[in-house]
Amino acid sequence: MHRKQKFLTGFTLTELAFVVVIVIIFIVLLTPFIHNIRARAKIIACEEDLQEIGLGLKLYASEHEGKFPSNLSELVEGGYVETEKVFDYHYTTGYTASSSSDAAIVFDKLGKHKEAKHVLYIGGDIKWEKK
Repeated sequence: MHRKQKFLTGFTLTELAFVVVIVIIFIVLLTPFIHNIRARAKIIACEEDLQEIGLGLKLYASEHEGKFPSNLSELVEGGYVETEKVFDYHYTTGYTASSSSDAAIVFDKLGKHKEAKHVLYIGGDIKWEKK
């Protein structure tokens, strides 16, 4: 008579522990990479916001005899920018479209980025400046 052997399928505790350790190692290795991607995405989003603000300022000035608005909320109210993210930035008043193109007009609020800040110049340039 032949005995039929039953083979149990499944994972042993050792195999399961090994898989869990491998997954944890991958998570630990990928965490800094993911953090860098998020930080870079935040930087790119700020640059895009400042480009939109810069265009809005130029449009506003072209329709108001070269004068910039007294505050950035006028850009939103007037439909020159579609986003209210303008309130995440500092705005320097007193400039006109004929002011020096290397004068900083809009920049990041303190603490938005740890290592540097974005600066929008009247000429339209956006620079990433170390603190």
